[in-house]
Order: sequence, then structure tokens, then C-alpha cells
Amino acid sequence: MTGSQKPDQSVPTDGSAARPGWPGVIGTIGIILGIIIFVDQIDDLLTLTWTEEQWGRVFAPGIAELIVQATPPVGWQLSSALIQMGLGVLLFVGSVGLRRRSRPGVYLSRLWAWLAIGWTVLSMGWGIWWLQRHAGEISGLSQVSWQGYAAFGIVLALVLLLAYPVFLLLWFSKADVRAECETWRD
Repeated sequence: MTGSQKPDQSVPTDGSAARPGWPGVIGTIGIILGIIIFVDQIDDLLTLTWTEEQWGRVFAPGIAELIVQATPPVGWQLSSALIQMGLGVLLFVGSVGLRRRSRPGVYLSRLWAWLAIGWTVLSMGWGIWWLQRHAGEISGLSQVSWQGYAAFGIVLALVLLLAYPVFLLLWFSKADVRAECETWRD
């Protein structure tokens, strides 16, 4: 192998065309993220109706009170958890398809990316609205002091939550990637 060749694009000696390694890498990353997204919501469902006393067993009393006061309504939490679990399953299935070099895997991964972007924007917007609406009701939370921290947290959360879906959309828009995917089975 020469220094200019990439390891996953080496020329095989049997005359067959080299297969790129990115479907396995991106598929594995997606499988791991899909599992994490799904499992992360289980604890949210388990703590859905916790009282201040129950939170107080895990956190200091002041923090437990803040959690109870700042927690969105149960209906929103339940809907959010179920939607995110569904997104986790969709990413998992699409990523398995990528590892198997299946065109439906590409479609499902793209679909997941668009839905994840939409859900992130919607849920972040709803969260900002809810916090602004109820921030005055939360004891110990100064209207002035929380806004700077919240802005930083929102920007950081958006970057983290949107990084992989945006990456996938950009990746699948590359001409060489599209050409590779066209060779895959249906």
C-alpha cells in the first residue's frame, strides 16, 4: 500500500473493486447513538411522577424543590420521551441498514436526521417558552441570573443535538457517497 492510499480504499489483489469502510463506521456510530437515545428516556419515564420527597432522596432539598417546580407537565414529558424513544429506534434501524449496505438504511437515516432536527428545534423552543413563562414562579431563581446560563446551555445543547443529524445530511449529499449508495441492494 502506498502512502497516498487510504486504508479502507486499498486495492484488493483479486481484481474486485474496493468497498469503502464508511458504512460500517457511520452505521456503528448510529447504532450506539440510537441505543443511548432510547435508554436515556427510560429513566425519564421512571421519574415521570416523582414528588419533591422522592427527588430529595437523590438531590439536596433545594435542588429537589427546583426540579419539581421547573419540570414541565407530565403530558409533555411523556410525549417527549416516547417521541425520542421512537427516534432512537429509527436511528438504530437505519444504522443497521447502513452497516448492511442497504438503500433503505440511507433513507431511514436521512429521515431520522430531518425528524431529529425538527424535534430538537421544537422541543428546545417549547422548553425556552416554558421556562420563561414559569421562571418567576420558581423560588431562588433570579430572572436576570438564569438567562445567561440558559442561553449558554441552549447553544451548547443545540450544537450537540444537531451535530450528528446535520453531519448525516451533509454526508449523504456528497456525490461519491450517493454513487456508492446507488450500488446497494433495495
